[in-house]
Amino acid sequence: MAASSTDKNDGPGSSASGGVKAMLPLILNIVLMPIIAFLMTQFVLIPKLTKTQAAAAKSGDPSGVAGAEGRDAGGGGAHGAGKSGGASGSHDGGSSGGPKDAHGAGGAISSAAVTVMLKSPVTVNVAGTMGSRLMMAKIGLRGTHPDLKVMVENRDEDLRDAAASLLQTKTLMDIERQGARNTIKSELKASFHKLLGATIFTDVVIPDLAVQ
Repeated sequence: MAASSTDKNDGPGSSASGGVKAMLPLILNIVLMPIIAFLMTQFVLIPKLTKTQAAAAKSGDPSGVAGAEGRDAGGGGAHGAGKSGGASGSHDGGSSGGPKDAHGAGGAISSAAVTVMLKSPVTVNVAGTMGSRLMMAKIGLRGTHPDLKVMVENRDEDLRDAAASLLQTKTLMDIERQGARNTIKSELKASFHKLLGATIFTDVVIPDLAVQ
């Protein structure tokens, strides 16, 4: 009977101690993990980060501050050179631009370009109106050729005849179409080139174009 009572008393104690021993690794992990993490951060990670930042700062000085100063100095020099170059360029361009403009080489329409108008407007019947509608156009030629005025005056009748032959083919729809004026100028230019040559004038102008 005594042995039975001893076995009864030892049973619960043994099972309790066995349960504590089984939970001991888990308890140690829960308690020690924050401590280990703190120690790793304080004594391993932070020193490494500090050393890395210090090394980066030391190696970055020549290419960072000094490099920036060098770039600023270089940029300032380039900027200054650009300014002086631009000033000299504009000065040279201004001094040499005058003769170019005087000879008409400054652009499509230079300051030396002149416009010579035909002696009288060109009037024709609008095609398809049975003579009930008239179209009147004032036409001129623009260019820098020194003989432009003389040649236009000498060939005035031929130029007006060529313009009339072209304009009398235009219907009301042709005239009212978008961009009709530009189309007519291009066609007149091609027709006048046949009479005067392609180098005598550069543009045809139509200051007035009316349908009555």
